[in-house]
Amino acid sequence: MPNSYFQFKQFRIEQGGTAMKVTTEGCVLGAWVSKVAVGSGNVLDIGAGTGLLSLMVAQKLPDVEVHAVELDATAAEQARQNFEASPWNDRLVLHEGPVQDQVFADAFELIISNPPFFNDSLRSPQEAINLARHDSSLSQTDLLTAISRLLSSTGTAFVLYPEREALRFAELAVQQGFFVCARLDIYNSPGSKKLRTIVGLSKANRPMHQAALHIKSPTGGYTMDFVALLKDYYLHL
Repeated sequence: MPNSYFQFKQFRIEQGGTAMKVTTEGCVLGAWVSKVAVGSGNVLDIGAGTGLLSLMVAQKLPDVEVHAVELDATAAEQARQNFEASPWNDRLVLHEGPVQDQVFADAFELIISNPPFFNDSLRSPQEAINLARHDSSLSQTDLLTAISRLLSSTGTAFVLYPEREALRFAELAVQQGFFVCARLDIYNSPGSKKLRTIVGLSKANRPMHQAALHIKSPTGGYTMDFVALLKDYYLHL
């Protein structure tokens, strides 16, 4: 029977009661954002789930406060417990409910999100799974509206989507006045189809940061780039 938790070097993600578990691409988002983000202002995690991204960012950015918003009550409670058990519980704040209803005193320098993206597939009989996976709970328009309202004029928002949804999100963002300032294409291995894409948005026009990451080498082991990115988090790297 698989573990109900995912153990990292400095924290543990309890995930037994949540619909969305720890994924490799989610870990890549947390690690890459922590590496390339600029500025030292506070951070907002939209759709926090178990709190994975918030914890990864809190580990690498010691001077920031991380606010996490989660709609699903069960996931929010799981994230709250994961925050409290971490070494950075004094810098992690959980807000339960829709991001559309959240009000903050200041704008955020960094916004991160691993949002739901299914919009035309069969729905699950379990509502928690639908909230986590289907964008009826957070459409791309809703997400961009939240980012526009909550991102500072000098900040960056990073969002993880499959390739088709990432292209649509980037196009919609540009139409709404954002600039695409970063992009990371994630592949399982050389020659494989694109697994996920991280899109970075800003309100100001600045040089584009574009890269690709292969998780596995042709021989099946982790690539040097993947190891370098995740070695501070994964237990056995």
